[in-house]
Amino acid sequence: MADSDNTTALPFVTQGGRRMSCALDDVGAVGDIVHAVRLLAPFDPCVALLQDWEQAHHMSVVLCRLQQRLETRIRNALASSEPDRGPENDGHSTPQTSLLAARRARWDELDKEFGYTRARAAEAQAVEAEEEILDAVAATPAQSLAGLIAKLTIIVGSGENMGDMSAFPWPQIQSGLADLKALGEIGLDAKTGGLRQPMPDGNTVIKSQPRRS
Repeated sequence: MADSDNTTALPFVTQGGRRMSCALDDVGAVGDIVHAVRLLAPFDPCVALLQDWEQAHHMSVVLCRLQQRLETRIRNALASSEPDRGPENDGHSTPQTSLLAARRARWDELDKEFGYTRARAAEAQAVEAEEEILDAVAATPAQSLAGLIAKLTIIVGSGENMGDMSAFPWPQIQSGLADLKALGEIGLDAKTGGLRQPMPDGNTVIKSQPRRS
């Protein structure tokens, strides 16, 4: 991510939270999933949870990127305002504790100006909302195929925030989710009088069912 190259925290600032990456996800793709599962089961509570999770997830990602930008601005401002500690100081160096105290005071000033702490607090609230929805998923039975797709979409999306998705059980869960989505598409097309069938190039075609005379 372009803004994450210089976002290493200062000694007195730590990056917390469970999120491993703030890279902006393909939110449009998630929105397409929400729309598709709503067509299948508009009243399934798990579908409603997916919409809530999508909103909270999008907000947490946006706020994560914002606070990283603000931190970079503060770091740059601090670097430009620090005194030169080169040889021209004739050995009269400022004690380390004084330097840290001065830097902390300057950080606080810039924080109030840029709103970094407020952005981090807002991000933490959005992440907490994501986690609450994830807890709700475990306690909410799916009432349809669409609800099950919604549940697994939330689980996979939350797992992507935590790091490596190449190890068990994530590839297997993602494969199962892809299968369920394909089955859901077939069911949706069957409701509209057609059957979605895969083509050799990976696309799909809807074949109309013959009408009985």
